[in-house]
Amino acid sequence: MTNSPTTRTDAPGVPILSTAVPTAVSTAMPTAPIVSVITPTCEREAMLPHVYRSFAHQDLGACEWIVVDDSERPSAFMQGLGDARVVYRHVPQRMSVGARRNLAVALARAEVIAHFDDGEYYAPDYLRVMCAQLGARRADIVKLSAFFLYSRIYGQFAWWDLLRKSGLHFHWSPQPMTALNFPVDHRAFADNHSGYGFSYVYTKRLWAAGPFESGSHDEHNKRHADSTFLQAALERGANLAHFADDVGLCLHVLHTHHSAASFPQYLLPDALVTRHFPKFTQFVEALRTAPAER
Repeated sequence: MTNSPTTRTDAPGVPILSTAVPTAVSTAMPTAPIVSVITPTCEREAMLPHVYRSFAHQDLGACEWIVVDDSERPSAFMQGLGDARVVYRHVPQRMSVGARRNLAVALARAEVIAHFDDGEYYAPDYLRVMCAQLGARRADIVKLSAFFLYSRIYGQFAWWDLLRKSGLHFHWSPQPMTALNFPVDHRAFADNHSGYGFSYVYTKRLWAAGPFESGSHDEHNKRHADSTFLQAALERGANLAHFADDVGLCLHVLHTHHSAASFPQYLLPDALVTRHFPKFTQFVEALRTAPAER
């Protein structure tokens, strides 16, 4: 079922496609959401069903999902949904990731904003755990300081602790994998823990005080926009909470189009991941059947 564009009263003049799919999870929006999940996307049609599943399976109620898409054509998948919790906005002109994030947050009704980047896996308890950390630690923003990764280039799982700046790291990029040993005073990683916005959860008040920068469109500037947003917030006195994911809350996936490098310290065997994090291997298997992304 495809709904015609409607205009939401909290964003005058902004056409929004409200969508819905029959699912075991309730698609009704009882009142104002407590969390607004935002996804900026471009030419990632094959990934959007995976993001929707992550959203729809969250065990935290009263959430909305806002997708800002500057692809050449609107998403057939998004237009075919019928979920009152989903807001889809296709924009005709190219925008930077920072600009798309800003538009999505501006459309958000909740006071808590969570990033769900396209191409990642988020466990059903992800939002509940992140929001609990945000509240318990009285933080303005919370993120993962260590997380699981999967490279579609190498076919390899790994784990990366952003707070560990020195010692053995594996260099992941579009090129063959290499092992590097960084010195204790390795300055290139000094602020590395503030980037990787795929796990940002923050208050809308924090964003209003300093939105994302609108830069160029490449992968490097996507990460720069994330880290610049957080660094600016910290300079204003924002309270950052971070913690290591050692229970499988999220899987950060490096797709074949990724140009930015990653530096995990631990390579994980498939058998270990399958035994302890079966949802990760199921997600990766589902990605193998997806069409190649640009």
